[in-house]
Amino acid sequence: MSLLPPTTKKNRLKDEHHALVEQYLPLVHHIVGRLNITLPPGLDREDLFSVGVLGLMKAAATYKKSRGASFKTYAYTLIRGAILDEIRRVDPVPRSVREKSKNLEINRRELSGELGRSPTREELADRMDCPPAEIDRLFEALHTSRVLSIEFETREEEGGYDILPPAQGVSPEDEAVRVERLLSISKELPNLPEKACQAIVLYYQEGLLLKDIGTLIGVSESRVSQLISHALTQLRFALNSEET
Repeated sequence: MSLLPPTTKKNRLKDEHHALVEQYLPLVHHIVGRLNITLPPGLDREDLFSVGVLGLMKAAATYKKSRGASFKTYAYTLIRGAILDEIRRVDPVPRSVREKSKNLEINRRELSGELGRSPTREELADRMDCPPAEIDRLFEALHTSRVLSIEFETREEEGGYDILPPAQGVSPEDEAVRVERLLSISKELPNLPEKACQAIVLYYQEGLLLKDIGTLIGVSESRVSQLISHALTQLRFALNSEET
């Protein structure tokens, strides 16, 4: 039985929760700064930061050490979940866009088989009889829909994207798959546009935020997000081509 009066104990818990929120505010900045998807109109990163803080506050109020996970891991899950839920609420991916993205994947597979390599966006645009800008838009929608779906949820703490299995805690068979995919990705990287390749390396290998990457390669933060989205889709296409 606690010797503290109820009100004192309640105030102490409130102070502990407040201290956790203050301590882990940089984690919210990190998650928002590393979210590499195109945001819907009317939603900016400041909005997502506010939503992320609410997720952090919920984590501080509901965290229990007995569950085994560290507070950082627990908070990361709730913060990111709150942010992705807000993006889904504001701008869910329309069915028509999903269908067009599926058609993009079909045409990409066919062209890859005919060319013996991943097609360029211009080649895809010619095949689908649409402007290259439309291919860009579909790439972004395809990447966004994958990030927002449970099946393709990003695993940022394990490398940021599910084109690779986690680095630790895997069987020898899974590790062999990981090594093979790393080799495939390293072979495909030179086929990416220069700035896209730079963005991928700075994002995944160096762990930089989108804003900092933009400063280094001379483009806007939103353009960095587009470059990474396109590059990830091309890398996934290349990996899928090798596995089929």
